[in-house]
Amino acid sequence: MTSQVRVSERLQEILSEFYAGRTTRDQTRTAVLDVILERMACARVSLWKFDGDGDELSLLCFASKSAGGAIDTSERRLRRVEYRDYFNALIERGTYLSVDALNDAALQPMRESYLVPNNVLSMLDAAFLLNGRAYGMVCCEETSTPRHWRPSDLVALRAIATKLTVVMSGQTDSILWATPSVPLNAMPPTPPAADPATHRRTAADRRS
Repeated sequence: MTSQVRVSERLQEILSEFYAGRTTRDQTRTAVLDVILERMACARVSLWKFDGDGDELSLLCFASKSAGGAIDTSERRLRRVEYRDYFNALIERGTYLSVDALNDAALQPMRESYLVPNNVLSMLDAAFLLNGRAYGMVCCEETSTPRHWRPSDLVALRAIATKLTVVMSGQTDSILWATPSVPLNAMPPTPPAADPATHRRTAADRRS
């Protein structure tokens, strides 16, 4: 049995116990985070979902855990202007990899509000995707030294996110169905302002 199969079976077991009413929400989150921490061998794992609507749609971190630490359920939010470019890149390919998070162009809007306070040096994320919509993501973070993520890391985390999404989607009372979602093309980047000189030339061309 491969490690990925064991991880998939363990996640199925953890969520089944929760939906059967035999474990609490925090116990379930702790167990899920521990499985991901062990499989990905990273410093910290966080779980995020969308919250709010319209221009107030934020990404909410609702649970995180460092290796060997206790679960943290204090809420941290990213505003749309902070996550838009990054999340567009994430949902375009399902995963987002950054070796140098503090100098990553797409992550600059969240640098001072999230990366620096949480000492995020490298990160690898996988989105919760279902039926052409995105519900959030799972984020693996390194806080002591930058990490060069391997292709196998991307495959492993993508499989974990997919497993969690599929299991939750099969439950009518799942948090997934109470979570706002966005279509995969919902947040186009803001186009750059037009050069006035270019605009004048274009208008002149139309008159000629």
